[in-house]
Amino acid sequence: MPCDQAKEAALNVNVQTIFWMDAFLYLMLHAAIWYGLARFRSPVVVLWSASGIFSALGLCVLGSRGWLSTDVVVVAGQFLMAAGNWGRQVALRSLNGPASPTWLWASGGSNIVFLALSYGLHFSGSPERTIMLVFYVFYTFNCLEYFYAGKRIALTHDPNGANSVKWAGMILSGTLGIKALAMLAGVGATDLYETSWDQLLVFAGQFIALVMLCVGFMQIFIDQDHRSRIAMEQQLAREQERAALALQHSEDLGVLLIERQEIIRQLTLSNKSAGMGALVASIAHELNQPLTTIVLKTELIESHLQRNRDPQAALAEAHKLADLIRDDTRHAAAIIRTLRSMFATGKGEYARLDLAQLVRDVLNIVGAHAKRSAIEFDVDLKVPLMLTGDPTQLQQVVLNLLNNAIDALVEKSGHAPRIAISGQVQSDWVELRIADNGCGIAEDEKADVFALFKTSKSKGMGVGLWLSQSIVASHGGRLSFESEAGQGTVFLLALPAHEYVLGS
Repeated sequence: MPCDQAKEAALNVNVQTIFWMDAFLYLMLHAAIWYGLARFRSPVVVLWSASGIFSALGLCVLGSRGWLSTDVVVVAGQFLMAAGNWGRQVALRSLNGPASPTWLWASGGSNIVFLALSYGLHFSGSPERTIMLVFYVFYTFNCLEYFYAGKRIALTHDPNGANSVKWAGMILSGTLGIKALAMLAGVGATDLYETSWDQLLVFAGQFIALVMLCVGFMQIFIDQDHRSRIAMEQQLAREQERAALALQHSEDLGVLLIERQEIIRQLTLSNKSAGMGALVASIAHELNQPLTTIVLKTELIESHLQRNRDPQAALAEAHKLADLIRDDTRHAAAIIRTLRSMFATGKGEYARLDLAQLVRDVLNIVGAHAKRSAIEFDVDLKVPLMLTGDPTQLQQVVLNLLNNAIDALVEKSGHAPRIAISGQVQSDWVELRIADNGCGIAEDEKADVFALFKTSKSKGMGVGLWLSQSIVASHGGRLSFESEAGQGTVFLLALPAHEYVLGS
């Protein structure tokens, strides 16, 4: 009997030694992962390694019966083993981002139910065999999570690492399941430290599966980091490519804007030339009047001086006629100066100007044409309308709007044609209003008022209003209209009054 007891004690010590060896393997593998992957500073690595330490401590407690009380072995050992196993499963679930709350609650809840059942059986005096059977049945199904985790991870990560995790889960579930079936069939060990084939099978499965789990986790994590680096490099390359394209597009846009400004400048001059055709006769008539009166008044001076009846009276009359000649000369010079300004080939320089004076200058050009058509102007420009802009381009806008108003009035007969021009400063905006009582714009034509190459005039090019809107937009302003067929049209020009125009 003493010999049998000694042999049994030796066998028990051997099984306990296997518990400690298993714990040492847990510590070594998880410590190696912690150290080897420390440079990544990943919470998932920390969770995996800490879980391994919990499992190692659990095995140490389970292998210390006789040194620790049975209550401590059951309570602490079961808890540490469950916490370590659950932590590793959470780490695997977290490789592609945080684990879903639903899974966390379901998995954590099943572990809590298992621990509660184990503790209830122990403290109610159930035999050790029943507690062991519950343990092995629970982990048989619980370790299938590694198998499904491996299948899921294989879809997005390194297949070798995922397969390693998957087969580790199969080995764990398989060996634990065999152990549970052996106990149910009565051919397995019923004591925690009993040496038998099923106990050795469980420990062998633990050794193999643990190595495969840790190796698989390392492969998956490193592959994930490698893929992340490649993705970041590709993203950086794409960003650099986009930045280069954006720079190229910016440069191309700058060139296009310069070309657009030049096109607008050329169109401004061309449109002026085309629009001036109808005004040539009126301008010639307007210039002819002061020139004719200059000739007549010069002849009158000569006549008065030749008669020489009363030198003082003749001199006074000559001074009066000279003043009139000066006025006529200035009037002719003003017309020529306005024409030269309107046809200047400037490069689009912005300057501080008075929009009210600019409108008056344009009225000097179109005024004669309007008078020939019996069109009256009501001008209300009593205050300066100061703004910053390109005088040549803004003259073109005003000329287009006035020409359109005159054309609309020429087309409509049987009434007193009038064009009302008024201006005001509203907050930071200069507003110019040009209204006519002409034929108005039909509803089906309103959408195309500012369209390029679309016009209702038989001899029009469809450029004027499109060009005007482009010029106003480049000055940071707005050009709009209101019109009612048969009643007339109102164009409203609004331009920033501040000294520097954004986007100029």
